Amino acid sequence: MEKTLEKGEEKIQKICDALRKETLEPAKKEAEELVNDAKLRGEQIIAEARQEAEKILAHARENIEQERNVFHSSLEQASRQSIEELKQTIEKRLFNDELSQLVSKHVQDPKVIGKLIDAIVKAIEKEGLKTEVSAVIPETVKPEEVNAVLAGSVLKKLKEGSVKIGGFTGGAQVKLLDQRMTIDISEQSIIHLLAKYLRKDFRQLIFGD
Repeated sequence: MEKTLEKGEEKIQKICDALRKETLEPAKKEAEELVNDAKLRGEQIIAEARQEAEKILAHARENIEQERNVFHSSLEQASRQSIEELKQTIEKRLFNDELSQLVSKHVQDPKVIGKLIDAIVKAIEKEGLKTEVSAVIPETVKPEEVNAVLAGSVLKKLKEGSVKIGGFTGGAQVKLLDQRMTIDISEQSIIHLLAKYLRKDFRQLIFGD
């Protein structure tokens, strides 16, 4: 009886072993493979996500750097413009205004005007130009005061033997009537001429340009 029971248990054990090999072990193996595949896929997804995050960060850094460069460039340009505007303001107040006052003070003096006309007429004569000459003076100066300064030879060369009144405030104009030419040494012309040659020296002295 005992031998019969033992044989029955052995058969049951064999059946269980066979079931385990045929069903449980393949299922366990398949489950392990699924876990491994899931692990590998998860690692791949994490790696791809990390790469994508790095790309996004790199792009963001690049955009930030570009914006920073644009900001710095705009700031530098604005600074240069502000400095140049300040220089122009200083130049106008210190150079243009002072130069205008200096020139105006002298070119309204009958003696200075007379010497200017005298020098130009004599230069024309020296060059051998045969032309009728007319001298025009500012409306703020009396003709007789300028005539008194001119050399007699120069006064004789002027049309009507005298200077004429013009519509400007300082300096003079000498007209070569036959040549239809005017030598302009009026106040504005002198200021423009002096500014042209002195402005560079002024900027160098004041601003170090």
